[in-house]
Amino acid sequence: MNYRPLLWLLPALLGACTPDTPATEQPTPPPVSGGAAAAPSQSGADSLATFHWDTEMCTFTGRYDSRKYTARQLTDTYDLLRGGQLTTSAPVFKPADIAKLSVDTLEAEYTKVLAHIKGLQPVPGATWQELRRLKLQELNDEYRALKTTMLGYSNPSLLVNSPYPAACKAYVRGLAEKNDSVIMASWQQLVREQQKNNSVPESLQARFEQESAAPNWHEHAQVELINFGWWNCVNETIRRVEPTGKWQQQYEQLFTNVQSECEAVD
Repeated sequence: MNYRPLLWLLPALLGACTPDTPATEQPTPPPVSGGAAAAPSQSGADSLATFHWDTEMCTFTGRYDSRKYTARQLTDTYDLLRGGQLTTSAPVFKPADIAKLSVDTLEAEYTKVLAHIKGLQPVPGATWQELRRLKLQELNDEYRALKTTMLGYSNPSLLVNSPYPAACKAYVRGLAEKNDSVIMASWQQLVREQQKNNSVPESLQARFEQESAAPNWHEHAQVELINFGWWNCVNETIRRVEPTGKWQQQYEQLFTNVQSECEAVD
């Protein structure tokens, strides 16, 4: 029985199909930009199908056994591998940006990304279920850190009473206590720490002296201490899933063979 006409009705999300039969077949639709795209095709006893996916620099073409998993599962596995991060930001770089922070925007994005990860249908197996667990863990860690930081600009005591390390809280303790001398001392200490990794350390001290003498010095201190002190410290506690070569290798092992075309790097 020939299943090819039915397979062409797969949703557009599954992208392009490259059949194994001669050129009398329908032309291959283009892959979805920036991600994975495919649709399986079989010819007689041949169960191999072609799947395409993209990274920032390369386009990959893999052959897989469509009896083992579907193009949708390969697409969702790749989505799980490469996506799942929040784009909403909590750190600000100037006092005027504090008012632009929106917890509602953060919560809406978190809800959407959470539902997306949970709704993915990756290739069956413990490897990809573990990746989903790690992705959800990263998402929840990031969401809690971002929300706590956003709320901390208006209520620094939330930062001090949070479950994050004491080293992170040291930067904002003066803000929570509304103690100007502690704020100024913490700010100066932060500048000294930053100077160790800066090629022009004197510029950081000059900026500190200028901002600490300004009428709105307290707002500048709040930005520096929460953004460069507190946030940089808390950011290190987020259990991130790095897109390492290990995960990419696991993904490529789903295919019988993989070919790639990459842009030349100048």
